[in-house]
Amino acid sequence: MIFFKPRTCVAAILCVTLFMVACKKEASDKSVEESSELQQVKARGLVADNPQTVSKVPLIVSADLLSKTSADPTLLIALKGKPVSTTKDATPPVISITSPSAGATVSGTVDVTVNATDNVGVTMVSLTVDNVSVSSSTSAPFTMSWNSASVTNGTHTLKVTAKDAAGNISSNTIQVNVSTVTNTDVINPVVSITSPANDASVTGTVNITATATDNKAVSTVRYSIDGTVVGSSTTAPYNFSWNTSSVVAGIHTITVTAVDAAGNTGAQSIQVTVSTTVLPPAPLPSKLTLYMPSVGYQGSEGSCVAWAVAYYARSAEAYYRSGAAGYSQSVNVFSPEFLYNQTKSSIDCSSGSSVLSVLDFVVRNGVCTWQSMPYTSGSCSLLPSSQQSSEAALYKISSYSAVLTTDITAIKTLLSQKHPLLLGVSTDQQFDNAGPGFIWSSYGPAITSLHEVTICGYDDALQAFKIVNSWGTGWGDAGYSWISYSFLSKLNNYVFTLN
Repeated sequence: MIFFKPRTCVAAILCVTLFMVACKKEASDKSVEESSELQQVKARGLVADNPQTVSKVPLIVSADLLSKTSADPTLLIALKGKPVSTTKDATPPVISITSPSAGATVSGTVDVTVNATDNVGVTMVSLTVDNVSVSSSTSAPFTMSWNSASVTNGTHTLKVTAKDAAGNISSNTIQVNVSTVTNTDVINPVVSITSPANDASVTGTVNITATATDNKAVSTVRYSIDGTVVGSSTTAPYNFSWNTSSVVAGIHTITVTAVDAAGNTGAQSIQVTVSTTVLPPAPLPSKLTLYMPSVGYQGSEGSCVAWAVAYYARSAEAYYRSGAAGYSQSVNVFSPEFLYNQTKSSIDCSSGSSVLSVLDFVVRNGVCTWQSMPYTSGSCSLLPSSQQSSEAALYKISSYSAVLTTDITAIKTLLSQKHPLLLGVSTDQQFDNAGPGFIWSSYGPAITSLHEVTICGYDDALQAFKIVNSWGTGWGDAGYSWISYSFLSKLNNYVFTLN
């Protein structure tokens, strides 16, 4: 399953940065202006992100959308970090037991290894022995331990079942022969996670608490996050403090495992969602426009993502956060050259970049000012100096978040809080030839390729969001145009915001 919707074919990526008021076109700066001949070139350069990577980005949602999730299961899936599908998924997972092999003779603790795949994603694999539930796993690699000493010697049936987010299931069954020397203690401990609750949304430091009992005594309790052991206890009460900042936001699996003196184990797993921010209801103006840097021109390079992230979004963030009187290339206008030359997908200057790779780069390395590294189309092999990289480190972002394109209230709220929005689109002929007054509300013929723009305002009277492009002032209305609210949700599932 790819990230873009089949017909609309787009990666809506609204990179939200902290801003508000007017997407006014500042007096144009000579260094970012272009000749009328150059305006005929409409380069693009957006590369699709992996949907599983996108699903791990923390979500920002409006309280309005949150109230609707019980009526719309696709929204609830999205809030739990899963890619949203606009059609019902009817394709079941494919599952097989890779170890042990059918007919094998086993004894002691047996690792049952499973291969499970799905067109969207497997949410859980469970194991039963002779129709008795033994264990489950929620993340690959799907390996579950079974103490074969808990059953009599002879032939037994192992059944594994895979389930996806839409509830489709598939199973695979084999028989094995158990030949075990009887142990005096074959009873597994019993574990129950008491906090947090399954499917809870968590943030910050989370106290994981559990109960563990055994017919003899519990020796050790282990705490795992996504299959990695992060702590242990040897005495009750069993609890562990987990700092959620150690993982990316999204869905994560907490597993608590108890072990007794005989080596018997018992475990329970739950899923939690890390870092979903809910925007409270707030009064919104009927229209607004953010004040942006003067319209720029990317020329023939596939640098649209770098322009959207660095030149428009990061610059506007610096402008609004600092309370600056205007934009200055030495202070708060940032270099798309610095980002593009280090994040493009190949050495070719027409190659593009993915939004998440560029955002991750700014988190790690920042971005320098335009004055330090001016943009020149065709110079994509130029790498920054140590001085330019040192300056860039001063302008890192702490993180970024995702927003659903169906959550119009959240997008408008973020704009009102002075966050511009980055949007990835699959352009068509209408968009390419946009002029004054154009509102993009449906796809026309000749869908072309992926491109990144920046949302900088909205107007309820027009029922549309305002965007600024990197194709110069000869495109649209002096470099700006509009996308209807209803069409935005057709373009893609997610948007992103700079934190």
